[in-house]
Amino acid sequence: MTEGAGLRRWPGLLMAIIFIACSAFVAWQFLAKSPVDTDILSLLPVDIRDPVVGDAIARANSAASDRVVLMIEGATADRRQAAADALSRALVATGMYRPATDEGRDLWSWLFALRAVLLCPADRALLAAGGGAAIAQDALRQWYGAFGVANSALLHSDPLLLTPRLVQCFAAAAMAQAPSPQAVILSGRITASAFRLDIQDTIAAVLDRWRSTWGTHGLKLSRAGAVFHAAYGAARARADMSFIGSVTMVAILALYLAMFRSLRPPVLAFVLVVGSLAAGLSATLLIFGRVHLMGLIFGSALTGMVVDYTTYFLITGIGAPDRSGAARRASMYRPLTLGMATSVGAFAALLAFPVPAFRQIATFGGVGLIAAWAGTVWLLPLIEGRRSSAGPAARLVERLATGCLAARPPRVLALLAVLGAVALLAGALSRGQTLDDIRQFQSPSAALAAEEGQILRATRFAPAGTFFLVRGASAAACAANEERLLDRLAAAGADRHVLLAASWLDPSPGRRASGQALIADRLIAPGLPGLVATLGGGNPQAYRGPDAHPALPAAAAALRGHSHGQFWSIVPLTGATPPVASSAGLADPAWQWVEPAARYSALLGHYRLLATAGLAAAVATTALVLLLVYRRLAALAILLPTVIALVATPSITGLLGLPYSFFSAMGLFLVIGAGVDYAIFQWEHPSEQGRWTRVGILLAATMTCLSTGLLGLSSVLPVLSFGITVALGILLSLVLSPLVRGLERVPAGGLSDG
Repeated sequence: MTEGAGLRRWPGLLMAIIFIACSAFVAWQFLAKSPVDTDILSLLPVDIRDPVVGDAIARANSAASDRVVLMIEGATADRRQAAADALSRALVATGMYRPATDEGRDLWSWLFALRAVLLCPADRALLAAGGGAAIAQDALRQWYGAFGVANSALLHSDPLLLTPRLVQCFAAAAMAQAPSPQAVILSGRITASAFRLDIQDTIAAVLDRWRSTWGTHGLKLSRAGAVFHAAYGAARARADMSFIGSVTMVAILALYLAMFRSLRPPVLAFVLVVGSLAAGLSATLLIFGRVHLMGLIFGSALTGMVVDYTTYFLITGIGAPDRSGAARRASMYRPLTLGMATSVGAFAALLAFPVPAFRQIATFGGVGLIAAWAGTVWLLPLIEGRRSSAGPAARLVERLATGCLAARPPRVLALLAVLGAVALLAGALSRGQTLDDIRQFQSPSAALAAEEGQILRATRFAPAGTFFLVRGASAAACAANEERLLDRLAAAGADRHVLLAASWLDPSPGRRASGQALIADRLIAPGLPGLVATLGGGNPQAYRGPDAHPALPAAAAALRGHSHGQFWSIVPLTGATPPVASSAGLADPAWQWVEPAARYSALLGHYRLLATAGLAAAVATTALVLLLVYRRLAALAILLPTVIALVATPSITGLLGLPYSFFSAMGLFLVIGAGVDYAIFQWEHPSEQGRWTRVGILLAATMTCLSTGLLGLSSVLPVLSFGITVALGILLSLVLSPLVRGLERVPAGGLSDG
């Protein structure tokens, strides 16, 4: 029979077209932009119990991640300033950076437009007590002072200098910077996501060029900002991805060359791996618009799982080189299809959890495995080419697989394995630990931490770590509630912790009206005529008539939101502690104190428990699939090795010191999907006909353990836990798979042969 006889060609040609189209789409996406997300927070669950809090945390994280602060030290003052100017121009030229001076102009424009409406809390109290004359006298001193901010334009538009007074009041807390005389500070915002790789690479390139030009002049540059931490994490993740992918491909090449004694099989495997991963990545980009970097790392590890299908089929060509591709495919169709279905089901289970990165991994892995299955079933038999008989390496692996996997263990051994897993679980429950604290997930760069420490000491500015979330039935009600909160914070002596409040710049209608009345009645009416007369000039009508109303400054606008039918605002705090936030007089249903790190940790603990419970549901679903396919209760024995592995894997890792986390539980879902494949093949081919099938099982498990096990070298704890859990679970599933061989072979049924 000629190669490919008995096979329909159009499905294989269709898969070839799909692989080519997906590869071209992925290449276009990465050339047009960088669709890679490097935000570690994307690995964390969304708060579905209170989605408004989740939205507020996301907004606070976004606002904080945009900020960049740079400090230049050394050399002379003139050289430092020249270097700072050059760096600022270079950053602005990228189109990705907006300096704080631009934000200052926006703030000035807003405060100028509302100078006759807004009041600093201290000035409100002063005017309420009849102290308007003091404000007028202060303006007069500035007009005649040597270092005042007055000019002819203000003499006409703001003779009482209310705008500079507001800037000094409202911008002091949020923009406090008092660098030493030996340093120049540059600050601004990244205008796009700090977690985009192209943004990180562009900013890093500007800083590298600056260092090459100015670093030789004795100047030192310190950095602070999420973009630098994201770039550090991305660089390590890229290294992980390159290492994992390279080692996996080299291992596959070596194994294939040894087994098949030809370059054609590894080339075919490479083509199917690239096409399958491109299909999975294309689906991810089409659905989510981006992919998390950890998803790409997982894609590198997924290589070992994708190549399993190719291995299963090609290895049958060694055991039966005279059989046609159609006949060999028919013998492998049901176990391949059932294995694919259970693996995809395990990936699909990740969609049930509100973790953006895991949903991307579910799509990437699920679609990638479906594509690998379809390519193996329809394309590979058409392009396989000439086959050779088993060589020395293949015979050696066959003897190893037979010795390890061909035994028919007695039923008592299965019982002992179950009891052993239970004993391990009991030990882990008594000695093992769980981990939900987000702060332990990734170790930051020591160099960046030191640079940030220097900047914080020089500027005396501490970033916000917590915030109050204020809610209201309308935008006006939310602003009024925020003002009540600020009043209570002031009464409790905790107002010094407030960095910025949107209602400072855009108060509620009631606060606007009262402020305008106080300014008009107790400052402008009694104080402006005398000031103008004393100055011998000025515009007595300066505060009459509306001014052009600019947009609310971005820093304040970012603190407000409307989602899920609620209006809300954020009041960021620095240095606040739970006792301060919950002190007497602050309790109110209109607001709540939020500590994102603690809330994320609590969510991870909650979803760890849910994921653990979900594993039982995944086992039940797999059992249902097996019953539908085989239509016999005895087929449930296929699950025994995987269930034992599910219990033993986290127990062993826990006893070895690796805490059990939400991400460990996520890895166990893949153990269910991928690990059950080996038992399925053992069940389908229990006798001599399964001799070379067991070789495929051994090779497939080896490559999967290698690719996912390499994730255990990652510096990111979620990825490390995920990789070690999957690798150990797969290894145990392989070792325990012979437990099903002593059972009677079930007659064919359930699935057709394709």
